[in-house]
Amino acid sequence: MRRETPMWRCILFWRDERSGVISSKNLVFRNNLRFLPWQRAGLISESMRFFSLLFLMAHVAFGAEPPLLQSKVKGLLVVDLGNGSYAGTATQMNATAIPAQDRGSNFQLRFNQRVGKMMTSATAEVEKLMRVRHRDKIPKGYVIEFGFSDKHTPKDGPSAAVACGLMADAIISGNPLDQQFAATGDMTATGEVRPVGGVGAKIRGAMRKNCTVFSVPAGNRSVVEDLYVSHGIEAVAKIQIITVSQFEEAVAISRATKSKEVAQAFADFEMVQKAVLKNSGNAGHPKVREKLKSILKTIPHHESARLIALHGMKRGPKRLSLVGSLQEIDGAAKELGAVFKNGSFSSPGFDDPLWESIARLDRLKLAVDVRTKPFLMSFLKVGTFVKQNRERKVLRESEITEFATLVNNIDVERNKLMSNKKIREEMLDE
Repeated sequence: MRRETPMWRCILFWRDERSGVISSKNLVFRNNLRFLPWQRAGLISESMRFFSLLFLMAHVAFGAEPPLLQSKVKGLLVVDLGNGSYAGTATQMNATAIPAQDRGSNFQLRFNQRVGKMMTSATAEVEKLMRVRHRDKIPKGYVIEFGFSDKHTPKDGPSAAVACGLMADAIISGNPLDQQFAATGDMTATGEVRPVGGVGAKIRGAMRKNCTVFSVPAGNRSVVEDLYVSHGIEAVAKIQIITVSQFEEAVAISRATKSKEVAQAFADFEMVQKAVLKNSGNAGHPKVREKLKSILKTIPHHESARLIALHGMKRGPKRLSLVGSLQEIDGAAKELGAVFKNGSFSSPGFDDPLWESIARLDRLKLAVDVRTKPFLMSFLKVGTFVKQNRERKVLRESEITEFATLVNNIDVERNKLMSNKKIREEMLDE
């Protein structure tokens, strides 16, 4: 990378010996001051001499104002609803470069609102990456402040790291971001993008805010497949979901001005998108398949294109991932538990919360990882028992024992899963 020539500023004062007039001039030189060819510059004549040099200040190139002073991108937030599911939304994130109070201070990234320790720690990693990535162009004496448009709800977690990195990179490099792009992901100082939670809800939130492209960590790829299994091809066709493992991959798809190849791939997907959303059967059309092949050649980790291609070949995923299965079971189980807790299970009728909870569990039988099915069935059996006996005022002793055994079996099946070494390792990997 080329190192820019230092820029020197000074106020030069001199006196004309004949007239006695004192003059001054603001000078800017891109040179080394010690070897400045003063007279050859034509700024001082032979009849003039220095009267005084009142002020001399040096600005090296990376102390200059950054090419952009502001940047923005869609970040994703999730809220735990407490029933095993999440609500997600896309929120505007902004970044502004401002001069530090001490202009000689080091470059810094920070939030302009209160955030949790994990988000603060993630921002520190982003700063380290920027220092390495732009070591010759770091705007010394400037602070880049991040903020959410929603400044009132608590925020924490590392998932805004990639979005913050992209905004800081845009300000320093001078390359604006695509305003229909959204991102989530933790990140290390080496630019490795790490998985985060609530990705399924974040994807739904991005779609509601009309984002067209969404990058997620490569480690969350199974979540995208789970979205396809749970909600069908439309869920992955409505938005271009691309997994990234390195920050540079996110940069390539997030800039307003993209490479010719990436821009063409995005345009091709829009054509595929229209065809598939019109009729999911179009995923197998020869022209659509050819477009998908071209997209995946340019962007190999374009998950929406990959899943649509598999759908067209009738080879799309049929079951949820291990973690996805456990999350779905947990969500359905919490819903069932809430029905028991609030007493609504005892009120059969047209709007029957117990029946709906059991139906949700029953629908999962064909979708969950087969290793989790006994765990799922333990909840389903409890719900079914209650449904069959809820209108009875008294249970026989044997029935009470049977119910206690069914409830206890939930813990038995859970412990079987958690004590399985292979399953635990797979959960950690996901």
